[in-house]
Amino acid sequence: MISVKNLTKKYSNGVTALDDISFEIEKGEICGYIGTNGAGKSTTVKILLGVLDFDNGMVKVNGIDVKSDPLEVKKIVGYVPETPNIFNALSPKEYLEFIGTVRNIEPEILKKRILNFAGLLDFSELLKEAIGNLSKGNKQKVLITSALLHNPDVIFFDEPLNGLDANSIFVFHDLMRHLVSEGKTVLYCSHLLNTIEKVSSKIILLDKGKIILDMNTEELKKSDNYTNLENLFRNFNPDAQQKNYSYENLFG
Repeated sequence: MISVKNLTKKYSNGVTALDDISFEIEKGEICGYIGTNGAGKSTTVKILLGVLDFDNGMVKVNGIDVKSDPLEVKKIVGYVPETPNIFNALSPKEYLEFIGTVRNIEPEILKKRILNFAGLLDFSELLKEAIGNLSKGNKQKVLITSALLHNPDVIFFDEPLNGLDANSIFVFHDLMRHLVSEGKTVLYCSHLLNTIEKVSSKIILLDKGKIILDMNTEELKKSDNYTNLENLFRNFNPDAQQKNYSYENLFG
């Protein structure tokens, strides 16, 4: 599980990215973590991963204190970042073998997992191609595989659907549901609110470094005046309202 209490993060330029936030995500739960650009989502994920320090508060991942033992946290988490940074000169096979070595996965188990993920995500025929020659969607499949290869207990997805076709999206969401059924904990950041609403068991809405909504998805759907997550987001965030603009005159 993930436990965050009174977390505050201020940057050197004086910006308070996270302002005394607290939340918990239970084992076997998918939490949709949403908010506008600059709300503090990426800062939260970097802190949970143990790659960014913070000013105040307590952060634990599966009972491990992130501040005092960030290396142990890194061992049990998987991460798909919004912007991939992988070695384009390597093939998917070479890259995933490298990740497996770093993660201390036994060679035979690693070989089997690479083939299994490649089959599931439909990039088996591309295992020996240079990653730099792959489409955006196929690069994303390799990135997803690298995040899950060591069977992590906690998984962070930041816009994981980038470049994926419709069928791959279905497969990815089926895979995510399977992982949760196995007791994995998932934090899912995305601007695709309809998708978040469908797959998440819990929703956290962040705005300007503060949590303004933290609720079980089914309870949220039963609340008064609720229609969908997109409308809820618009109501909480006036900047998301459609501009009163004459689009007919857009091009003069």
